[in-house]
Amino acid sequence: MSCCNKAPNGGSRQLGGLLKVMATMFVGLLVMVLIFG
Repeated sequence: MSCCNKAPNGGSRQLGGLLKVMATMFVGLLVMVLIFG
């Protein structure tokens, strides 16, 4: 997936990193809900 999203400019890479962080936080929140919910 990341091989196709590679772009020469740094802004796109920064956006990809932000999306990855948001996805990680979302998964962590989902796991917490499943455990404690």
